[in-house]
Amino acid sequence: MSNRAANTALLLESLLARRTRAELLDICRAFKIKGASGLRKSKLVGLLCQRLPEVASAKMQCWDEHVYTLVQEIATFSQFHHLGTAVGNPAEDYLIDELLGFVETDGEADYLIIPLEFQELFFAVDGPKYREIVKVNTEIAKLSRGLLHYYGCLPLGELGKMINRLLPYPVDLPRIWAVLREVGLPNWGILSERGYFCDNRLIDLDYLLTQLKTRESLEYRSLSYTEVWQAGDPAFYHKNARQLRSLQHFLQLHRLQESVPYFLDLLFSLVQTDLSPPEIVYALLDHVDLAEEEDVTELAILVFDFYHSVPHWVLKGNSPEEIMERAPKDPQPHQSAGQKKAIVYDFATRQRFNPEAPCPCGSRRSFGHCCGSA
Repeated sequence: MSNRAANTALLLESLLARRTRAELLDICRAFKIKGASGLRKSKLVGLLCQRLPEVASAKMQCWDEHVYTLVQEIATFSQFHHLGTAVGNPAEDYLIDELLGFVETDGEADYLIIPLEFQELFFAVDGPKYREIVKVNTEIAKLSRGLLHYYGCLPLGELGKMINRLLPYPVDLPRIWAVLREVGLPNWGILSERGYFCDNRLIDLDYLLTQLKTRESLEYRSLSYTEVWQAGDPAFYHKNARQLRSLQHFLQLHRLQESVPYFLDLLFSLVQTDLSPPEIVYALLDHVDLAEEEDVTELAILVFDFYHSVPHWVLKGNSPEEIMERAPKDPQPHQSAGQKKAIVYDFATRQRFNPEAPCPCGSRRSFGHCCGSA
């Protein structure tokens, strides 16, 4: 890219002037900028040059380390960030979607450009205090992702309580809401729907809420900070479980088209629906090519093991195995404390047997210490 093009491309006015009037009106609607519908294109550019820096300044207070690191790199070192042909990283997509960065083409290469006005705003706030804000924002987002990995969906109030139980310092609900609404979806896979923050793998919120209502007495699985933090990685899956290692080995052995993380993520998503394990197996067969009946049987066994060992959202983060392990065991009749003794009648006299009388079985023991104790 030439120096002349570089100098021009860094200006917000220049970047906006390359867009059509309809595109500029869409930007105004996206940011709820009023009084734009009757303006000519030149006036729209001026209005946006005045308002967009205000929008960018507010958004910077909600950035996490993904966005901060990319913006710092572009503003400090490269000025123009090359966009590769592969799938872009979430921070790139966020900057483009939120009109904080603009895509320009130079020959066959695409570049992400942050307007000079936004770079100046960034340098004005960057420093130790701002980096601490970014650090806390990242912690809020990652802990939220980890909690939703286990629980599926949570209202803001409940999510806030859980986050503040994990953190050594209090974070107010408006800040949690602002951070998750800003970077939750693009960087952490957190959806906002009907007053709930949800794992982006959630397919049917109504089903989950209905199931949770039937289990109001069930407590949420107790989680440590480390467990939640590890699960907050969007690429996390339960690598240490024996069943998952077996499933990984099976997938790699058969050279399936999907990568192991993708397949495990798909399987985890299916487990959270109302599908039974056999129905999950049939659903997976649409994604894999298994010709031998033995392979299908092996996959079914692995799916059953996976189903019973991973967290279920409808079980508030517990796995079926954990629920069964905590369930009270049915005591054997002779082990039950305080169990009532059987009432036995003598059919000849139609009277209840006396516990001190000889047992009719011929054991020469009293009835109460023999058959009457059963």
